[in-house]
Amino acid sequence: MEIIEANSKKLKKLYIDFIYELYRNDKNFCDMNLLFVKNFLYQQDSYSKRCSVKPIMIVDEGEVKLEGIYVVDETDIIKLSFVEFKKNASKYLQELVAYSKKVIKEYGKKKVVVGINGQISYGLGVLTNGYNRNFEFNSNYNLDYYTQEMDAVFPIVKRAFSYNYVATHSLSMFDNEMLKQVYDNFQFRYFNVREFKKEMLLFGELCHESLKKTPYYSEKTPYEMYELMKQMKFIFKKEDIIFVLKDGKEVGFVYTHPDYAELFNRPKLNYVTFYLKYLFKKTHNVIYNIIGVLPEYQKTGLAIALIHKSILMRQEKYPAGVSSFILEDNIPSTMLCKKLSTGINKEFHLYEIEGENV
Repeated sequence: MEIIEANSKKLKKLYIDFIYELYRNDKNFCDMNLLFVKNFLYQQDSYSKRCSVKPIMIVDEGEVKLEGIYVVDETDIIKLSFVEFKKNASKYLQELVAYSKKVIKEYGKKKVVVGINGQISYGLGVLTNGYNRNFEFNSNYNLDYYTQEMDAVFPIVKRAFSYNYVATHSLSMFDNEMLKQVYDNFQFRYFNVREFKKEMLLFGELCHESLKKTPYYSEKTPYEMYELMKQMKFIFKKEDIIFVLKDGKEVGFVYTHPDYAELFNRPKLNYVTFYLKYLFKKTHNVIYNIIGVLPEYQKTGLAIALIHKSILMRQEKYPAGVSSFILEDNIPSTMLCKKLSTGINKEFHLYEIEGENV
């Protein structure tokens, strides 16, 4: 058994080929996440270029058994992303834990977190259920034996959940008096698609300022957010982002969008086919992706009002939807989701490997 770095063109191709080999017979697999894998493997965008990236493969008797990419930025954690492996991988996962401790020491960091796709904007968690259903856009998908084998080896486990929403149920659960107070004191506006770059830079700034204390968060500059989102420009609608304003200044937002994954070909994503489906095929669910409120306006009911506004706006076309991931120990968001949702949609696991001297 040996660990090799995929630091050549040939080895990086082998890295990608291993993923297609694993999912060859999986009818629900779509290679959408390979966009993110390739982004870090080849350091294609501004964020990945300023990171130290170490893609590794564990090889035994000439055969790849496990692979993953270490992503190191300015935070005190290292993300071990896109971990894929063949069945019965206990000894390889144990070797990965030992190697991760060496990587922590090499970079002088606190711990390795397994299950973040390079950055939480690209996805979080190893899926534990719902394998017989298509995955949602912005939701991770993996083979059904992953968490069972990883839970048995990795020392620390954290959980995250996505939640199901039915508009009629959610709208009946809001406190109308609280909503009135918010609506009387704040203003709302839609995203201006004609000023896409300017608006997306503003969105990126608000994301950073409102989410920077979120666990596992890594800073993305406003331009890096624009760089990520400009790929969606041709399908972006004004209602996808709603800003909330106080005295003419944007102080928060909610980002929702159709579940684009309903339009994906499998196993390989075809952009031409996707766009044609987007034009002519109806999507059935909406994704409640992210909400952000500047720190000085938090605990004012703004986040709840933004959810209300988005559900109200989407309900005619999308009577049902799914939230993005919520970490279990994010108590306020978890309590809110439990109140407004009709229950858990999917469960994801995260794993932490601490350094020897922590």
